[in-house]
Amino acid sequence: MTIDPGSPRQIWHVGFIVDQLEDAMDELGAALGLRWADIHRVNGQPLEGPHGEQYAIDTRVVFSLDLPLSIELIEPTPGTPNVRRGNSAFHHLGYWAEDLVEEERRLDGLAMPCVAFRMDDSNLRRIMLTQGPYDILLESTNALVRRPGLEHFYPQEASR
Repeated sequence: MTIDPGSPRQIWHVGFIVDQLEDAMDELGAALGLRWADIHRVNGQPLEGPHGEQYAIDTRVVFSLDLPLSIELIEPTPGTPNVRRGNSAFHHLGYWAEDLVEEERRLDGLAMPCVAFRMDDSNLRRIMLTQGPYDILLESTNALVRRPGLEHFYPQEASR
């Protein structure tokens, strides 16, 4: 699979910081008719900053299962990038990329610096948060790292 670096990025999810997952799932599920994956516990997994900062993420997250765009709900972890940005629950736009180190270079050249990233077990960057325009975070998601239960959101080439 190869994602053309010059092509538009495929946005696959939008992230929101919410105080309590079950309440937000019930409310958004009722309003939008969404189905939800199982709640995932993130307990102490490191999120690294570009200058060696270490953030221990202790939270719960869940993704909606319905196409074409997933909604990610995240409970906040104070003292990390996983907190509300101002008064809005909106946190980030998530899109697919294959080489997050190269993606960091590209975005840094656009004056959009890396805020934090998470490595996976095979020493690939799994995700990367970047400071985008308008105080929006952009989350590059590695299309080469599997996310069980969310395979149907991967770029079309990944299913071949």
